[in-house]
Amino acid sequence: MKVFLPLILSLGIAAPARALEPIGKIGASLDGEDLNWQVLRQDDGLAMVQITDIGPLTMIDLHALGDGSISIGLIFHGKPSGNSPPAGLTIDMRPDRGAMAGAVWESEEEQPRMQIDLLDPEGEGWIRAGFSAVLCRRDAPDDCRNLEGRIDTSLGAAP
Repeated sequence: MKVFLPLILSLGIAAPARALEPIGKIGASLDGEDLNWQVLRQDDGLAMVQITDIGPLTMIDLHALGDGSISIGLIFHGKPSGNSPPAGLTIDMRPDRGAMAGAVWESEEEQPRMQIDLLDPEGEGWIRAGFSAVLCRRDAPDDCRNLEGRIDTSLGAAP
């Protein structure tokens, strides 16, 4: 048993952690403060992007990490396309630096806007778009800031 314990421990230490590969980026300015995030995919093919078809609706959820985290949810009637804007759009952000760090900022009061330059959900898929929103602190809803940014990412399907 004394021989097996060091062997088991060495195998556990030698086991590689899941590698994360950047597949895209989201950048934004929150009242003049530049924030950047990366959309990542694990080596097993799972990405921080989820596409879900629910009846006549298609939802695309993007999650990215970097200067804290950001989540962007898009809802389309039917198949997503760059020719039609999303029917629904939400943005939640949790910056980890600057004056806004630690709070959850969300687009609750006013509908965010998005201009899609490219949206191809086929194959690996890709989205390129600009967005703007007024985000308010969840814990202080009267504290709102302007957010403008760009998305340029794969939709995450492993090639």
